[in-house]
Amino acid sequence: MDDDYETSIPGIYAIGDVIGKLPLAHAATAQGKKAVRHMAGKEDGNSCEPVPSCIYTSPEIASVGLTLEQAKNRGIAARSHKILSSANGKSVLTMQERGFIKVVYEEQSHVLLGAHMFCARATDMISEFALAIQRGLTMEEMAEVVRPHPSFSEMITDAVTSVPMLA
Repeated sequence: MDDDYETSIPGIYAIGDVIGKLPLAHAATAQGKKAVRHMAGKEDGNSCEPVPSCIYTSPEIASVGLTLEQAKNRGIAARSHKILSSANGKSVLTMQERGFIKVVYEEQSHVLLGAHMFCARATDMISEFALAIQRGLTMEEMAEVVRPHPSFSEMITDAVTSVPMLA
C-alpha cells in the first residue's frame, strides 16, 4: 500500500482497521478522505499522521505523538514537562482540578514531539498538539497563541511555557 492508501492492485484502496494501524474512526476518516482525493486525481502531500488517541473517561485521556521513552528509544535527545490541572483557573472554577498535561519535546530545538493529557476537555484540546507535531512547531511557537481566559486551553500555554529554559 502506498501513501495514498492504494494497494498493490491499481484502483483498489484500503483504509481503517484493515490496514493494521490505529483502529480509530477518526484515523479511518482521514485515510478515506486522502484516498478519495487520490482517486479524483487531486494529489496532496498531507499526512494522516500523527493520529490522536482519546479515551472518554472522567477526566478524559488523550495522547498524540511520542512518549519520552519512545523518543529516547529512537535516539532523540528529548525532555518532558508536566503541569497540573489544579493550577488552571477554569479547572478550579468547574471543580475539575484532577489531571495534568505532559509535553515531550526535543531538547535542543524545543520541537514538540508528543503530548499526553489526563484532564477535563483533553479530547477537545489534543488536536492543537496534533497540528503542532504535524507542522514541526516548537514550544515557543505554541506559546505565541493567545488562548482565552479563563479556559481549559490555557493549560496548553502553561505546558509549553512553564519549562525553566523557556520561561
